[in-house]
Amino acid sequence: MKKVLITGGAGFIGSNFVRKFLELDHQVYVIEKKESNLWRLKDIKNKIKINYIDLKDFSKLKSFIIKTKPQIILHFAAYGTYPRRQQDIKMMIDTNLLGTINLVNALSKIKFDCFINTSSSSEYGIKDKPMKETDLLEPNNLYGITKAASTMYCQNIARELDLPIVTTRVFAAYGYFEAEERLIPTIIKSCLKNKKLKLSSPYSVRDFIFIEDIIDAYLKIIKNIQRVKGEVFNLGTGKQIDIDQIVSLIKEITNSKIKPEYNQIKLAQKEPKNWVADNSKIKQSLNWYPKYSLKQGFKKDTEWFKKNIFYTKNLKL
Repeated sequence: MKKVLITGGAGFIGSNFVRKFLELDHQVYVIEKKESNLWRLKDIKNKIKINYIDLKDFSKLKSFIIKTKPQIILHFAAYGTYPRRQQDIKMMIDTNLLGTINLVNALSKIKFDCFINTSSSSEYGIKDKPMKETDLLEPNNLYGITKAASTMYCQNIARELDLPIVTTRVFAAYGYFEAEERLIPTIIKSCLKNKKLKLSSPYSVRDFIFIEDIIDAYLKIIKNIQRVKGEVFNLGTGKQIDIDQIVSLIKEITNSKIKPEYNQIKLAQKEPKNWVADNSKIKQSLNWYPKYSLKQGFKKDTEWFKKNIFYTKNLKL
């Protein structure tokens, strides 16, 4: 049994990891803000230790780290992943950059096995080819800027102090417990209910990666941390798909006849023609390959939605 610390454990990706490490019989600690909604964890709250700590509070964070001595640390806490409603500039800098710096500095006071900093493909900005870890970082929004800066800080400290730190740049994650306002749950919900589906552009593209593939990648990083410490890895499938193709796939899975209404929602950001990972580095370094095609992932996600409707507030089938 290891002590596993997960920041942002009440979020979409974090909550999936909380459940995975409970399944693996580890002792799970979660760091969240007091105002966080814990709906994703409500059935397992008695099995984990939730700690309400603001990552800006270095003194409190350091005391907790020294007292708890976590061995595996997964950092998912972030602000700005929902661009339509998360636009507070100070909050973005405090959470994504200062919070990460404080966490790394606190961890440098103890001996730990592995720290994975979760970053984003937004660090790259707009590229005209698959994004590679060695590309020049040209983020075109504040979220990407803060994530890029936090990645650089983690790399610098990993090398300077020889610490077991790795950063992942996750592309478009989807899967269980995703917020229903996001694209994939929105499409699944509309298809299952045969209700109106209002979307932005049919041509927006992303490299969508299923949560179970992300978990598999993290477990491989943890297992091989001494060999890959200080590295940055893209986490994507290496294939991009546009929204219209996604709708078609989910309609096929759900046998839905809905007709999407495009250009009904304003784009949240400038949409590039290319947004796809070059994932050759993690394939070569860790022999990691995504196991799920989009159709397989959407099918598992849809089945989860059907069985777990009680987790969402407004979805009634």
